[in-house]
Amino acid sequence: MSKTAKDKSVRRKAVPKRKQVKQQAPTIESYVRKLSKERLVEIVLRQVRSDESLERELHDEILQQFGKPSDFIEDARQLVDNAVNTELSFDHRGYAEVVDYWPVRAVFERLFKEKQYETLLELGPIVAAGSQYQIEVSSNDFEPHYSVSECIGLVMQALLKSEWPKPDKIVYAVRLVIEDDYCACENAAEVLNRRWARRDWKQAAETLRKLIPEYPEGKYARKRLDRWIAMAEEKGGG
Repeated sequence: MSKTAKDKSVRRKAVPKRKQVKQQAPTIESYVRKLSKERLVEIVLRQVRSDESLERELHDEILQQFGKPSDFIEDARQLVDNAVNTELSFDHRGYAEVVDYWPVRAVFERLFKEKQYETLLELGPIVAAGSQYQIEVSSNDFEPHYSVSECIGLVMQALLKSEWPKPDKIVYAVRLVIEDDYCACENAAEVLNRRWARRDWKQAAETLRKLIPEYPEGKYARKRLDRWIAMAEEKGGG
């Protein structure tokens, strides 16, 4: 075989070079799925620290699985304290950023299911009073008014379920109403519109009269108190 023929044969048998394929970068999802457990925990904890709603969600899950009644009570007190003492941030018009009472509403619902009526009755007036200025200056026409109203609705259900004397239930509801300038406690009607016995209204009127020194003359709360005293006396038989 000639040299030329040999060269052609070699060229025919030569393996063609493969094109080098550039490796495509993985998607975020596929990358995350392959991360180590330690790295994933680090990422999640960083996100939890920067996201209050996620932190709250995980906190609620922990309470649901491992919490005792005392844990729920302490959690409720802390949430209420945080809500009513929120430092307000005002815009150029003088309106404040909405204060979020939905976590309070959620924990109130939990307390009601756990029959922690006394705790709800303790916290109800704090929410009612503490939210008044926040409602007044809120940049939103519906919040926090609506969520506070929902909270008070649960408090009223707890009041009806409680073992308090009936006249005391009336007085409790009246006090919420007379100190409310923005109808956030309108669910107190659930208690006040009930058909209580005359003796209950009569005794409630006597207790309400004892509250007069707490409310200065000329204030709206005092005018409301006077009206409720008159109403209670009428319902009590004069």
